Amino acid sequence: MNAEQSHMQQNTEYTPADSPCNLFHLRRAARAVSRQYGAVMKSTDAQAPQFSVLFILSRAGALSITELASRMGMDRTSMSRNLLPMQAHGLISVGAEGAARARDVSITEAGRAALADLMPMWRQAQSEFVEHLGEADTALLISLLERVATIDARRQ
Repeated sequence: MNAEQSHMQQNTEYTPADSPCNLFHLRRAARAVSRQYGAVMKSTDAQAPQFSVLFILSRAGALSITELASRMGMDRTSMSRNLLPMQAHGLISVGAEGAARARDVSITEAGRAALADLMPMWRQAQSEFVEHLGEADTALLISLLERVATIDARRQ
């Protein structure tokens, strides 16, 4: 075995779970929380990100796809792709392209009704999460995640 093969073998003995790899642990935690919220909302066709979009639009009113993507922490292309099923189900409406190539997204009455149906499930998921972590750790986690969410802003 040459030195390069030996080095590669040593590197493959470790996984991201064996070290404090921030990305690994954040993504693993995000998947666990997504599963938990998804289990609570399993009786509906809605998924957690759709709930978030409906909730944001219900509070903010019409937003451009770019602004909505920014609030969700997504890029515009991914946001546009994720809006298609919601638009097809009549939960949101997406306006025609305006002068600045912006298209406004707004929640429909069907979207408001779906959001009203989802709210009790969301509250249950929230409650289960807080019960698992405790109020103080949940507040700390939210604070830390808000800081983490600004990490890419420094690169721009």
